[in-house]
Amino acid sequence: MLIVCPSCKTKFSFDEQKVGAEGVKLRCSKCSTIFRIVRKAASAPPAPVEAPRPAEAPAPARVTVVVANESPAFCSAVQKVLASEPFDVFTYNDGKVALAAIEQLRPDVVLLDVALPSLYGFEVCEAVRKNPDLSSTKLILIASIYDKTRYKRTPSSFYGADDYIEKHHIPDLLVALIYKLISGQKQVEASRGKKLPVEAEAQAAVDWPSKGELAAQNAAREELKRDDEETSAVPPPSSTVLPEDHLKAKRLARIIVSDIILYNQGKVEDGIRNGTFYELLADDIGEGRSLYARRVADDIHQATSYLEDAFEELIAKKRREFGLT
Repeated sequence: MLIVCPSCKTKFSFDEQKVGAEGVKLRCSKCSTIFRIVRKAASAPPAPVEAPRPAEAPAPARVTVVVANESPAFCSAVQKVLASEPFDVFTYNDGKVALAAIEQLRPDVVLLDVALPSLYGFEVCEAVRKNPDLSSTKLILIASIYDKTRYKRTPSSFYGADDYIEKHHIPDLLVALIYKLISGQKQVEASRGKKLPVEAEAQAAVDWPSKGELAAQNAAREELKRDDEETSAVPPPSSTVLPEDHLKAKRLARIIVSDIILYNQGKVEDGIRNGTFYELLADDIGEGRSLYARRVADDIHQATSYLEDAFEELIAKKRREFGLT
């Protein structure tokens, strides 16, 4: 069927089987308006002698969603965002564990943090895309942007993922993005001088969030904000160094490295192949080092090399992948 965005009037093709009795919520891929579509009522046939009993509306199909993020608090917040939808949500905090679960569950959608421990989200994406049994699984990368003032652009590559989302947009855009991906929503262009058949269109109306939905979105947004602050929190210089502080420093290092990978795939691969990684990415690496030094306590910074280790780990992995070692 065809659907029409009620805001920008863009037409999209859509799998009619995805529209349940109460309709389905989508996000316009052109203007980002969230709207709900319902099937148009069919024209009433002549009344029969004995009206048949109406068939019961089928229950909406369950959607299996895997959420992979190192932070249990983040996973809990996402579960709350998705709780009102017909989704079965499974959460994991490690890249290798998440990949094994994806291979076993064969989910409809996977929400992947780019800075997962043990395997970066990019590596999980690439492994999923190489598995023919997972060809229908949709992948969404969570961009762990460490410098929000700089990165006002889309990633240069999704590493096989179908889309990406930034953490602060999860409460209001994630549900619609999932529906968009699993429905196969695609923009339709009419041939010049030829109108698209109106009778094929479904009814669409902007789905403004209710007060309850807005409250839930704001609560989830606050949880994600707290998770962000706790991840990058720096203990005061006089505080005693605890293992948790080291874990936060290592996490920040992976976020910085994953951001550089996400926004500079071509340079990263060229630099690793040619041995010029640090020269080609000097500006980004310099900014990352400065940020790391500001956010990590001096005693941890001086006694460890978590950021440099993360860079070297990336280079070593890619060299093996490229057959250079």
